[in-house]
Amino acid sequence: MLTAAQVDAFHTRGYVVVREFLSALEIASYTEEAEVLVNHCYEQGDIVSKWGCVVEPFGCGYLDSIPPLARTTQTSYIATRAQITPAPALCTLSKYGLCARQLLESSVVLLNEQYVVKPPRSEAAFDWHQDVLYFKDEQREHRMISVWTPLCDVREENGTVLVDPYPDPTMPGVYTREPEPVVVEMSAGCALFMDGRLRHCSGANTSNVFRTAYMPQFS
Repeated sequence: MLTAAQVDAFHTRGYVVVREFLSALEIASYTEEAEVLVNHCYEQGDIVSKWGCVVEPFGCGYLDSIPPLARTTQTSYIATRAQITPAPALCTLSKYGLCARQLLESSVVLLNEQYVVKPPRSEAAFDWHQDVLYFKDEQREHRMISVWTPLCDVREENGTVLVDPYPDPTMPGVYTREPEPVVVEMSAGCALFMDGRLRHCSGANTSNVFRTAYMPQFS
């Protein structure tokens, strides 16, 4: 559960950071799944040039088939995701889903989920963008949330997220100025909840280890 202060900060700035969101066991579970999927992707090609640093559990080809109901019903989703690793699906729907319902003040659906992986000393970066613009026009009528969760400690040097708080909370996502970046440094298992209209970016990973984050999106 999020506190009233956290919910208020989210609506005012377009984002909120929740420290120690995941337990050590949950971090290990998502990390295990990420490693399985990333290793599979590397068998098909480079994680940057072929996959764009984005690895989706249902979109990377690791599973031979995905039942249509896995995208629309909880039972089928959990059963299908368990073919990769058993624990993450429950956490995604329960812990993440509960907070998304709090912030959107309505029932929610899981739109998408992905691991964002930057290899060591990689120049891969994401320019300033708003996640809502990646969805179809009719989908943009509904509010959405992205929850960027690092599975390792992150800072600017290894490609953490930079956010640009709303200039005016009464007009969410309307930017008429140059970005005023805030570097979001977090330890593993923290969660950055971002409104789909929030402007954000991330730089290169100049460290000597992989930088991996898990990001489900709800609407």
